[in-house]
Amino acid sequence: MGLVVETELFPEYLQIRLSGEYTFDEILNLVEASKKEAVSAGRNRILVDARELAGTISESHKFFIGTKIAEVYGPMIKAVLIMKPGTITKLGETVAVNRGARFLVTHSEDEAIEWLLG
Repeated sequence: MGLVVETELFPEYLQIRLSGEYTFDEILNLVEASKKEAVSAGRNRILVDARELAGTISESHKFFIGTKIAEVYGPMIKAVLIMKPGTITKLGETVAVNRGARFLVTHSEDEAIEWLLG
């Protein structure tokens, strides 16, 4: 089973729910595709819910994903990633933010939505 992506458009943001098995290449492709989908829908905010994603994201992958988020989203797209508690190290967030992205990683859906809409 590969990566499963479900999208839903809300008035203020694009929501993406991830499930299935984590693969590095599919996540990198998702960053590009999510920006295209958000922009075509007239949204500049993206919420990614990865709490149902199986597999482990290595620290090196978090670094490269953070870099990709900064390159693709830049300051134009504000994005938040919800992950399972105990899986967050903030490396990807730090890398993305230090390169100019508006990006947060959290385990709380309430915090994610508050930050995204704030």
